[in-house]
Amino acid sequence: MKDKTKNRTVSILFRVTPNECKVIRAKAKMSGLSMSEFIRRSLNGQKITTAPPADFYTLLWQIKRIGSNLDQLLRKLNTYGIAYSLELENCEEDIKEMKRLLIETYQPGKGVTDGSNIDMGSNDSL
Repeated sequence: MKDKTKNRTVSILFRVTPNECKVIRAKAKMSGLSMSEFIRRSLNGQKITTAPPADFYTLLWQIKRIGSNLDQLLRKLNTYGIAYSLELENCEEDIKEMKRLLIETYQPGKGVTDGSNIDMGSNDSL
């Protein structure tokens, strides 16, 4: 992976009020980004979202595991020629959709602009 800090050779010092500093720190913490990355993304006009809840990755892992188990079951049923319920296939599709929505909704700091992410509000308040 390319070291991004290698190209960042210029340091900028600027002053803010104590209240502005609190706002920047709080928003950076909520986004799961460092203050530097939060400010860079803000300046570049990127949408910044809140970080996912702490149990997000555990939930995602469980959904993936359930989907994998269901997929294996459907393959075995198909291999042995046992007719399986369309309901099972629908469950598999629902699980895939749930996984997709979780990933799309909680991408810490990614700034997906399809409206599915939680917006942290306008940068105008900074």
